[in-house]
Amino acid sequence: MSESQELYASVNYIKHKVDAIEKIEFLNLRSNKALQEEYVALLQADELLLRVYKTIDGSKSQKEIATELGTNEMAISRKIIILEEHGLIEIKEVGKNGKKIHKYSVAEKAFKLSKI
Repeated sequence: MSESQELYASVNYIKHKVDAIEKIEFLNLRSNKALQEEYVALLQADELLLRVYKTIDGSKSQKEIATELGTNEMAISRKIIILEEHGLIEIKEVGKNGKKIHKYSVAEKAFKLSKI
């Protein structure tokens, strides 16, 4: 087997392991009604936090979200930190300019919180 084939096989193996871990995480989350209630209460208690959460789509930067919601970037930054700390979003990618793009975590799949 060539080095590139071995590398491909290793990456593929790692991907399947990550997928399995994410499925286990999803199943664990889905069965945790108390956590779901906590997330719903958190989002419902702060209108801007909920709006930021619903605006995150895996393609917008913090600046783009601020523009779309008609508020300043610092306010959006604070809300993104809260969402990250609670495990509701995660970093999808970091651009060359250091700008982070966020996406929903597995909690969205488990609880459908964007439907609030």
